[in-house]
Amino acid sequence: MKTATDSAMCSYKMYWLALAVTFVPAVPVFSLHMTDMPQNMLTKAKEPRERAISLKLPLLQPRFHWTFMSREDFLSGKLVLRIIREGQSNDIVIFENGKLSDGWEAMPITGPRKGEIYFGFTSTRKYLTAPGDKLELELTVTKDLAGIGAMQTGILPAGKHKSRGTYSGLVDKDDISAWAEKLAKEGKKSPAEQEELLNKLRAMVEQRAFLESWKDQWSLKITSEKGWLSDKKATALKAAMRERLSRQTQPPEVSTGSVAAKENLFHKYIWFWVAIPPVALFAAIFFWRAFVKTARKEGIFE
Repeated sequence: MKTATDSAMCSYKMYWLALAVTFVPAVPVFSLHMTDMPQNMLTKAKEPRERAISLKLPLLQPRFHWTFMSREDFLSGKLVLRIIREGQSNDIVIFENGKLSDGWEAMPITGPRKGEIYFGFTSTRKYLTAPGDKLELELTVTKDLAGIGAMQTGILPAGKHKSRGTYSGLVDKDDISAWAEKLAKEGKKSPAEQEELLNKLRAMVEQRAFLESWKDQWSLKITSEKGWLSDKKATALKAAMRERLSRQTQPPEVSTGSVAAKENLFHKYIWFWVAIPPVALFAAIFFWRAFVKTARKEGIFE
């Protein structure tokens, strides 16, 4: 199950998503402190500009897709986005009292179950956004919300859930050179198909603020390790995530002749350098005492 836009953006997202990882015993867990878009896609403007908003809730889970089973129960709460700039706050109510605010909609999903709702939202209305803004998100949940992801099912507990963060991307006039280069390398589409896809992607990201980089994640109470993926696909995905995690955590190779390598060796063996003085002092005292004892025994010291 994916959003409608995910189908078009699948290869593109794999290009620029950088996922922050939290360790659990069996499966690496990905949270929404993650998405940083390439610099050549981001605005250079420092002043506030009007942009539409695309955000996902900061749920802590193995993969950042999730749907809540009951749209009605979910919307019975309240979701507020707060944009703070130079001490001034703009509070944006995304939904409350059972309905979405004007200019807001839930991201569509393919093959939805009856009554469910995706955990991401987009606006058709535009808001002033700027690179230095501070963001706060507050979700009021009136009752425990059952949901399902790619590999798990679980519950978001009732109560107030808060998070802070910043923009994962502010896009004005998009530079599509990175996309064009990647599609050309893949060689899976004709030039006409590539151009059509690029136009769709540009329509999705231009003049838009992306909010998917959150410092605080909301824990789900996991009720099952079975999500909407088949067992075969879930196993393959877990293996891919572990491989990616292994690559991300492996230290980079550094030439032993370089200054960086020497610094790394110093830090690696800092315990050795710290231990030398006390060990040397202890050895000196030990041998001096042994020498004095022997000298007195032999009559050298009377």
